[in-house]
Amino acid sequence: MRVENSNGETLKDTSSKAAKDNAEIYYDNDDSDRFYFHVWGGEDIHVGLYKEPLAQDEIREASLRTDEWLAGELALTGVLQPQAKGLDLGSGYGGAARFLVRKFGVFIDCLNIAPIQNKRNEEYNVQAGLADKITVRYGSFQDIPCEDNSYDFIWSQDAFLHSPDKLRVFQECSRVLKPGGVMAMTDPMKEDGIDKSSIQPILERIKLHDMGSLVLYRSLAKECGLVTLRTFSRPDSLVHHYSKVKAELVKRSDEIASFCSPQFQENMKRGLDHWIEGGRAGKLTWGGMLFRKADKL
Repeated sequence: MRVENSNGETLKDTSSKAAKDNAEIYYDNDDSDRFYFHVWGGEDIHVGLYKEPLAQDEIREASLRTDEWLAGELALTGVLQPQAKGLDLGSGYGGAARFLVRKFGVFIDCLNIAPIQNKRNEEYNVQAGLADKITVRYGSFQDIPCEDNSYDFIWSQDAFLHSPDKLRVFQECSRVLKPGGVMAMTDPMKEDGIDKSSIQPILERIKLHDMGSLVLYRSLAKECGLVTLRTFSRPDSLVHHYSKVKAELVKRSDEIASFCSPQFQENMKRGLDHWIEGGRAGKLTWGGMLFRKADKL
């Protein structure tokens, strides 16, 4: 299978290593960094929760609203106690980690494959006076560089879709969670029962052979000793978010041209259209899930 990055360069196949490399190439470059920093808000890279009217809501505020919502759900499980230790997988610029540390007094390890994002994350942490509570590490959630039973909770937002081996991801998450620990995650997913042939443009966009779904994630969690606590599906949020990003891209095209290449902008518009169309057609959704590791395996 021939795949290209945002600059039109041919990439490798969809093996685990190649998929990791492709994701790193996409996020760890100036075009992507500048786009997400200036357009997405510079602290979070995930689907936001929007208020109506959509046009008057900002991406940064909607993204923070997602952090607040997911943190509220995680807090109900009792794991967000002061001094608790968490792991943020695919942490991007670390916005959620800083939010959790400020609100709950926890400690966070951020794990992320894009050095350019990790550098910004570290800078933000220093500016916020939180560098002693947040550690930023380069690495993949398919091979988490941490010991068994290390964390009270795991947090991940819109990152697992990039993995071609989602069973491996869940195995690693279960391994590093303490017994009784909780994982909270969100992800863009295909709707249950959707054949991958009907979402091929999306798969080509993210350089993978298939996507996750609520049913798949529940099944993988069970196989890895994780009990499903809650699931959420919000396809409207996926459509709203990508529509908002596209609207910003169109409205600010002259400004964005000063820091992103024309080809990057065109590829981004085309990719956003695929997400929007897939969501409206009932093929794609965005959702959240909470899992608890059994006290005894």
